[in-house]
Amino acid sequence: MELRHLTYFRTVAELGSIAKAATALHMTQPTLSRQIAQLERALGHQLLRRSPRGTSLTPAGQGLRAQLGTIFQQIDRIPEVLRAAAVSQRLVHCGLPPGLPHEWFRRFGNVLGERSPRVKLSLHEGNSEEQRAWLREGLIDVGLVHFELPELDSVLVLTRSFGCAVPAGSTLAGRSSFTLGDLDGLQVMAHSAQENPAEEVRLRAAAEAAGAHIDWQFRKFSEHSSLIAESSGADAVLIGQTSAERHFPSWRWVPMDSADEVNSVIRTWVVWRDPDVPGVRECIDAMLATSRSRA
Repeated sequence: MELRHLTYFRTVAELGSIAKAATALHMTQPTLSRQIAQLERALGHQLLRRSPRGTSLTPAGQGLRAQLGTIFQQIDRIPEVLRAAAVSQRLVHCGLPPGLPHEWFRRFGNVLGERSPRVKLSLHEGNSEEQRAWLREGLIDVGLVHFELPELDSVLVLTRSFGCAVPAGSTLAGRSSFTLGDLDGLQVMAHSAQENPAEEVRLRAAAEAAGAHIDWQFRKFSEHSSLIAESSGADAVLIGQTSAERHFPSWRWVPMDSADEVNSVIRTWVVWRDPDVPGVRECIDAMLATSRSRA
C-alpha cells in the first residue's frame, strides 16, 4: 500500500463515483479501478460497492474514510516537524478557541520563550468540541477550551468578563452592566450548543429563573456574525469583549452584572492528554505563570 492509493480512495469516497474521481485525478477509469483493487487486496477488505447507480462505501470503507482526515493532517505536518527538529526545537501543537484574547496569548508566548526557548508552538484554531476530537486523535498536544473536559487533565488559566453587544441606540448601551432579567422581551443571539454544549442549557435555565422571556437565537459565531445578527433583528448578542470588538466593532459591549457568578464570566482551561510529550509541561507551566502574573 502506498500513500497514493489512499489519495485515490479518498477522492472516490468524496465524489461518490469512480468516473468523477478519475476525471478529478486525470486518470482513466480502468486505471483508477485497478489502483483501488490493489488497495483492497493490500488491506484485505472490500472498500467500495459498485452498482449501476454509482459507488458506495462498505463498512470497511467507511472506517477507512473516517481515519483519513487524521492521517493526511499528520502527513501535512511533516515539513513543519522536520524544520523544528533541524534546529533542535520541540514542536507543540496547541489549540486556540475563538474569542481568546490575543494580548493574553502573546504574554504567554513571551513567558514560554523566556523559560523554554527551544519549545516552538504550532497553533490550530477550533472550538472546544473540535479541540476535544483533535486531542483524542493526537492532532494537538494541548488545547485551550471554554468548558472542562472530564476525560482529560485540565487547569483553569484564564477568567474574563462575559457580556453582550448591543446597537448604539439600545437602551442597554448606556448601562454599566446588565442582568439576564434586563433582556426580557428581547431577541438575543448566543453561542449554539455546537460551540459550547453547556452554555445554551445554562442560559435558558438562568433566564427562566430570572423570569425573563427571551427570544433566543443560538448560532455558530463566525466572520458573518454581525450580518447574521443584523438580518435576524437581534437586539443583543451575548459574547465576550474580545469577540465583540472583532465581530461587532460598531456596537457597544456591556458586561454582565458580576453578581451572577455563573454566567458573568468566561473561563478558559488548558487541557492535555499526555503530559510527557516534549514541551507540553513547559507550555502548561508558562500558561499558569502568565495567569499568576495578571492576578
